[in-house]
Amino acid sequence: MNIKHSLFMVAPTTRKSWVDIPDDCDFSLDNIPFGVCSFPIELESSATARSALPAISPDVPRCCTAIGDYAVDLHLLAEAGLLDNLSLGSSSDETSRFHPRIVFSQPTLNSFMACSKNIWVAVRNRLITLFIESNGGSEVEGPIPDTRLRNNLPLRNLSMHPLSSVTCHLPASIGDYTDFYSSREHATNVGIMFRGKDNALQPNWLHMPIGYHGRSSTIFPSGSGGKMATIRRPCGQLQIDANDPMKGSTYGPCKLMDFELEVAFFVGGTPNYDSSNGVFSKIGKPLTLNEAKDRIFGYVLMNDWSARDIQKWEYVPLGPFTSKNFATTISPWVVTPMALEPFRCETSAARQGDGGFDDLPGSCGDPVPLEYLRDPNYGSYDVNLSVSLRPSASPGKHTQICQSNLKNMYWSSTQQLVHHSVTGCLMNPGDLLASGTISGKEQHSVGSMLELSWKGSRDVVLDGGEVRKFLKDGDAVIMRGWCKKDSCDRVGFGECSARVLPANPFPYDYHDCVRLDSNQKTDQRFTKFKLHGSIKSSFTRQVCIALSVKGISYETEHENSSAKEVLVDDAMKNPMYHMPSLEFLDRRQAVEITQSLPIIEFLEASFPDQGGRLFPVEPLTLVKVKEVAAILNSPVHPFGGAEEYFEKEAMKKRLSLVEDILSQYHSPLHDNVVGSFAFGLFGPTLADVCIVPQLQDARVLGIELEKICPVLLSIEKVCNQNPWFR
Repeated sequence: MNIKHSLFMVAPTTRKSWVDIPDDCDFSLDNIPFGVCSFPIELESSATARSALPAISPDVPRCCTAIGDYAVDLHLLAEAGLLDNLSLGSSSDETSRFHPRIVFSQPTLNSFMACSKNIWVAVRNRLITLFIESNGGSEVEGPIPDTRLRNNLPLRNLSMHPLSSVTCHLPASIGDYTDFYSSREHATNVGIMFRGKDNALQPNWLHMPIGYHGRSSTIFPSGSGGKMATIRRPCGQLQIDANDPMKGSTYGPCKLMDFELEVAFFVGGTPNYDSSNGVFSKIGKPLTLNEAKDRIFGYVLMNDWSARDIQKWEYVPLGPFTSKNFATTISPWVVTPMALEPFRCETSAARQGDGGFDDLPGSCGDPVPLEYLRDPNYGSYDVNLSVSLRPSASPGKHTQICQSNLKNMYWSSTQQLVHHSVTGCLMNPGDLLASGTISGKEQHSVGSMLELSWKGSRDVVLDGGEVRKFLKDGDAVIMRGWCKKDSCDRVGFGECSARVLPANPFPYDYHDCVRLDSNQKTDQRFTKFKLHGSIKSSFTRQVCIALSVKGISYETEHENSSAKEVLVDDAMKNPMYHMPSLEFLDRRQAVEITQSLPIIEFLEASFPDQGGRLFPVEPLTLVKVKEVAAILNSPVHPFGGAEEYFEKEAMKKRLSLVEDILSQYHSPLHDNVVGSFAFGLFGPTLADVCIVPQLQDARVLGIELEKICPVLLSIEKVCNQNPWFR
């Protein structure tokens, strides 16, 4: 097939697609991004089409492109022969080595990324011709439509799937990940906050792209198919006294959770092996600027989640570590340099003064980079970027809190790749390099909460009146990026979005640590707790344990009295004889609640992120935890004479039932093996809070626990190692 086009073709907007593409759609005919999806399969096409194509498993990730509101299966297009005989001009030998059926049968884009730029361009061009509306035989300048997909309804039904129904995966198996620090405005802002205005920008910053190696194991795709992706608030080491590092650290959930607006790119092509001596070697060689341009496969949006308080304590002297290794979110669709070519522009380095890399520095006094980094074109792209925040309290509302642009970067992606390879570092297909936080000069254009709130000194007001300085649990961060100009349709990245989940319960015994509330609000509302009850009552002991787990200070009343004495003494105030009862102030109003389980639920709801989490997030585990608590908290007490026999038998029955439930989650434990909390969790839950007091009461009744509930005893052993249960 002879297609009339230039090698680096950009589809003209005068040509329309037979696919319905809304005007505000990110995936226009001028885009054609690449990604990896799995999707539900509805085999309603003809038996002929099904027999001619490979078997389809709905759970297997497949290489795709996106156009309009559809994901298109490239494996099926390749199997149908629609990607054969690509036009590569004089590179016929390269065409013979490209096997689309093999390349696009993989569950990632790595094989496609490993091809040359000529192949990437040729595949994209072929896809454009497949999606272009037929011109009815009239001569129109531009690519000739290829009608083989449009006219094959069974193939269309099998290969095209609504984006709302697909699940997007990581585009590639990411071998190495490097994050740069290439926005001058961001680096200056952070420098002013932590070192002062006179020492804001480090001396080396204007001489080379600064970066650090990140963790590829915790890079996750954005949500898809209407499902929001999630990340979890990290726990880590925190400086006890913000003004005195000599006082050391404590452990707890991050309080200063932040996002970072970034754009990242995937490396493609053949690794930069050094063959200068004529012998193949896995030793690398530096890339030139021109070589680096041909090694950039495509771009994605990135949210480099950051724990600012953990970062503050750990970053000296080697930079961020655990404050950034817990989660990074990227958009799932990779936008190619060919799609972005019409939006090429200069980096912010070209706008700092009137000088260029070929001249002396301008009035700004910036140094001229070393020769290997000099890009006379200051090559970047005019990509509009935005960040919106959707609070958990208002799930239908989101507030745009940032508007920035990729052209605000001082160092370009090409310069970053060149500098990364300057020592001979091998750059492999599937490697991911990120820009660093993208900030502009205006307040609304900074790309992090750290800058928006200026280290927590300013309020970021959301629509509806809520205020943020850093991110709260339940907050969703939505990043978007797009390009648009009169001569081209919209080219967008889709969304890069995820929601913040609460931190996991503390996995270790840190009873001397300060209990941290990541939302910083609820502990100011409820104060002056006073517990009425007898420590001889298992229900009172449950509340004592819960208060300790939550790190809440409280006074006690009648602590060492008998249960009967407490009930008689409190009869006027508590006529239903409920024990225990908890008094406290709701701001200035006195409140009293009774019954151990409602009290514990109140504590969890009011202090969800303070201390340990007593109610698991996972729904089935939560139900089982409540089931165990309900069984153990049947309304009986180990008091009285005539009823003791019946109470003893009832206690045995309850413990046996709970033993049966928990034995499914615990393997047999021996005396020399340290077990875990109930349900195999690393932190105590409501189940543990109920188990320990009940076992204590069972011993009072003389029950031989070793025969009835060995699993419960192993759980008790773990609990008793923690001061909360003592």
